[in-house]
Amino acid sequence: MMRIVLSLLTIALLSGCNSTSTDRTASNDGYRCKQVTGLGSNIPNVYCSTKKEREEAAKRGMESARTSQRVGLITGGDGN
Repeated sequence: MMRIVLSLLTIALLSGCNSTSTDRTASNDGYRCKQVTGLGSNIPNVYCSTKKEREEAAKRGMESARTSQRVGLITGGDGN
C-alpha cells in the first residue's frame, strides 16, 4: 500500500513540474509568453507578444540606439 501511495505522489509531483513551463509558443502564429521579472521585484509578470510585435520592438530599440549615438556625436560626446 505504501508503495502505491509513494508512486502516485511521485507521479503527481513530476507532472506538476512538467506543466510549469515559462516559455509557451504556438507554432502557427508566433505567439509567445514569457515570465519577466522587473527590476527591483521578485514577482514575475507574464508578457505575451506576437512575432510581429517582437520584430517592431527590436526595430524601435535599434532606432533608439542610433538616435542616442547621433545626439552624442552632435553634443561632443563628453556628456556635458
